[in-house]
Amino acid sequence: MELIYDRLSTEELRGTTQADYLIALDAHLHVVDGGVTIFDEPFFPVVELARGLKIWLESPGQGAFELDSMSFEQRGAIAIWKVPEGWVLGWVLEAGVMTAPADRVDLEAGCRRFVARVEADLAELGLDPLVVLRH
Repeated sequence: MELIYDRLSTEELRGTTQADYLIALDAHLHVVDGGVTIFDEPFFPVVELARGLKIWLESPGQGAFELDSMSFEQRGAIAIWKVPEGWVLGWVLEAGVMTAPADRVDLEAGCRRFVARVEADLAELGLDPLVVLRH
């Protein structure tokens, strides 16, 4: 499972608060599983997702993950949960669509790569990832 994005946009950025960065920096997000794109959202708050995943990954004994986004009415725009066969990633935007079950270690590795890329892109924009993604 890979969380991939492109076209990170700063066009909507109007302020310099953490909330401004979290909701205004969006990109075209793709979730690829087994070489197949199973989720494709052109304007997704990838910085907000990276912050949520970072908090989840750093929390000992974390269970399921649900993105509680300021950009979506429903909680779980992206969610990770345990199923009998392993761990899956899915979303409320397309109910019933999810990745194939994977080992927790593999799923976390994909999430860590995504967070690292967002941190690198924030730094390239001249923003401090520690400040933008703090919790």
